[in-house]
Amino acid sequence: MSAPALSPRPLHRALLVLGLVLFSAQSIDAMRGVFKFQRASDFATYHYAAQVTWAGGDPYDTPALSRAARVDNTRRAVHPFFYPPPFLLGMVWDRGLPLHVAYRIWGFGNLLALLGSLVVLRRWLKAPWWLLAVVGGTLTPAFNAVKMGQANQLVLLPALIGLWLQRGSWVGVSAMAKMSPALFLAGWAPRGMWKPVLGAMATAVVLSLLALPIVPLDTQLRFYLEILPGFSSGEYHGLRIPITLPANHSIPDLFHQLWPGPDDHHLHPRSALASKAVSLFALGGLAWVASRVHREDPIAEAGLAGALTVLMVITPVYAYEHHLAWLVLPGAAAGMALHTGRLGKKWWWVAAPSWALSVAHLAWVRFLREAAPAPLDWLAQESKFVGLIGLLVVCTAAALSPRPTE
Repeated sequence: MSAPALSPRPLHRALLVLGLVLFSAQSIDAMRGVFKFQRASDFATYHYAAQVTWAGGDPYDTPALSRAARVDNTRRAVHPFFYPPPFLLGMVWDRGLPLHVAYRIWGFGNLLALLGSLVVLRRWLKAPWWLLAVVGGTLTPAFNAVKMGQANQLVLLPALIGLWLQRGSWVGVSAMAKMSPALFLAGWAPRGMWKPVLGAMATAVVLSLLALPIVPLDTQLRFYLEILPGFSSGEYHGLRIPITLPANHSIPDLFHQLWPGPDDHHLHPRSALASKAVSLFALGGLAWVASRVHREDPIAEAGLAGALTVLMVITPVYAYEHHLAWLVLPGAAAGMALHTGRLGKKWWWVAAPSWALSVAHLAWVRFLREAAPAPLDWLAQESKFVGLIGLLVVCTAAALSPRPTE
């Protein structure tokens, strides 16, 4: 006699426990790294950009940031600051704090923001906790982002709130911290949802005006007219990390490998053009998908936003591991489309491998790349990009899936 099949309820309980264990273990490991790494990794850029700003300096003056770090005797240099001026409004709490103390507060804040994102997805999609626990517990890039001192979870949370409530002001807040969340407007504009679009634009203007007392107009204009346009060529305000870093998962990186630029920090014109063409084609396709999504269908809305999120991650020249922290949205959207039957069982064969490849621990990917012979080493290196494309396809299918009949 064959053993009885495991019913959904015990299976879901087991997945909930597994997800909670993974989430707790990764949170502890991330915060252990935050407490251990006194130099504060990428957070040092935010910290010293803020400190220089409070002193009346220019946050985009990288040598000034490095001098401030040396005065504090914390590190010899920091990466360039290339975020929108209103980002610094969110750093007011950091004024006068030692680097290591601010870094720890930032780490806890990112973990709380990740939990907040899961709560928003619960409210928005009515997602079961076992699904959210699995998504959150397996999303290793989110915990990498905490260790790195990155802002991704804190920026994601207001964007999720805005997408849930269809309030552009929240997305505007997110876009004024990092420009890329403005891509979510491409999910509203094709449907004539001008109220949230205009709300996002108005919020951007208001936040820029509020930032004027600390970031003068000429400095703000320099960001938008000089620093921001350089992103498309790989010129990230003097960032010295090479485009060809194996942990870069972007479309431009693939073209840079095909048509190398003059150096590892600038794209060849052919690579830049091809990257823009592919990204615009994909964006146009998702704009068409958006026109077919009903605004009162949360799973389709989340599928559309999840597809836009993946595109938002892979379109810039740099798509590092910590940027994949945004995958909490596509992961939940794809999971709910499968859980509710909106996508058939065959889609599990796309979704599960895509998620596994996308969230695989970076150390595992590095080990496979170094251990595998050519050309399998290149396939291992680009495995996360393959997973991201798979997630984009699944989320697009979720957006186009028929609504269940009443």
